[in-house]
Amino acid sequence: MREKRLFGTRGIRGPVATKVTPELMLKLGLALATHVGNKGEVVVARDTRTSSEALQHALTAGLLTGGCGVIDIGLAPSSCLAFTTRELKARAGVIVTASHNPPPDNGVAFYTGEGMEFLSEHELELEDLVLGAGFRQAGWDELGSLRRDPGAVGRYLQAIAGGVKVKRGFKVVVDCANGAGSVATPYLLRELGCKVVTLNSHPDGHFPGRPPEPQPWNLGDMMQTVKEVGADVGFAHDVDADRVVAIDERGRFVKHDALIALFAEREVEARGGGVVVTSINTSVAVEEVVARAGGRAVRAELGNLHAAALKHDAVFAGEPGKLFFMGWGKWFDGIYGAARVLELMSLERKPFSGIVASVPDYPMYVEDFACPDERKAGFMQGIRRHLLANVDEVRDTLEIDGLRVNRKDGSWILIRTSGTEPKARMVVEARDQAELEGLKGIGLRGIREFLK
Repeated sequence: MREKRLFGTRGIRGPVATKVTPELMLKLGLALATHVGNKGEVVVARDTRTSSEALQHALTAGLLTGGCGVIDIGLAPSSCLAFTTRELKARAGVIVTASHNPPPDNGVAFYTGEGMEFLSEHELELEDLVLGAGFRQAGWDELGSLRRDPGAVGRYLQAIAGGVKVKRGFKVVVDCANGAGSVATPYLLRELGCKVVTLNSHPDGHFPGRPPEPQPWNLGDMMQTVKEVGADVGFAHDVDADRVVAIDERGRFVKHDALIALFAEREVEARGGGVVVTSINTSVAVEEVVARAGGRAVRAELGNLHAAALKHDAVFAGEPGKLFFMGWGKWFDGIYGAARVLELMSLERKPFSGIVASVPDYPMYVEDFACPDERKAGFMQGIRRHLLANVDEVRDTLEIDGLRVNRKDGSWILIRTSGTEPKARMVVEARDQAELEGLKGIGLRGIREFLK
């Protein structure tokens, strides 16, 4: 498949001043109207970023000018946008969000009528329309009309609450990163009978509480709060709440991979087998847990789990922070994921740390490095040569997204460049700390050499 020019691993993201401009959003609205045709409606939503409302208006103007009707659900999580698109039988859905990117950025993500994120072929079609100016503009008597749907978030939360069984009385800390989850997750948890303590759960596009990405280095206040208030569990989102991470009752960050493995194992057991799709950057523990449940794990590139899940008829899919429950919908859903954790705790009647303990826990190291977009291709060429020359006892390699070198004992190193930000990331996992340090040293030497 040819290289994308506008889209990354999930939609389009970048600085509002130079990339994700109102002019681009207007063109994307016209392109989407051309893509879906001028019959039917498109659901539109936004996150809390300071630029999101203005960009949503520009996008809406393009859709209306292209002849599409628009259903505006306002400030909402991306999972609510996907759910509502399917519920209302709309032709497509689109949300203005940059997910976990920093405050100066914004972006846009597109969804099919089934609520599934656009596949690469759909994104390439939109690119061709935008860059080739081949979109259609409707005549004055064919322009689309706008209607607002203020009840969308409420209906979405009711559907989640009606589909899970949660014991009342859990104490839960929730950190919504001042994003769109602020209008959803605390309300759902209270509806489920939880005692809720909130952090950073008022909408604010400046993100004063913490950086948007829900990683352990950004969640120190939350971990401390879970311990101080004696909570049973904590949940944290990114800005559009498609991601969820968990903190156990001891205030410890639960590895992304452990959460994926927990649900993957149970989905495979419930179906008597099946395929689980996970991204290239997750632990071998996912493969081990799925295998012991009688299933098979398949790896895919980040941002392409939807296509891989469809191809393999997967029973579950997940990448770090993002859980894809096939029986619920064809989208990543951090809010539904939080409800499913509480359901799991209710069914198994043990502290969350005890549930997580069933997943193998190997030493892991993750670090990001600044890498300008124009240097990414050359950087990866050099890194490939370096890793293949210096890592020994190699079992196999994966090059579907960066380069992952798997060693015979199950340890591995991955270096890849981001599809949404100017950075590279290294992930290392090993059987013990000494082996981890050795692999990390090999990776760091290469990064220092090729990112001078």
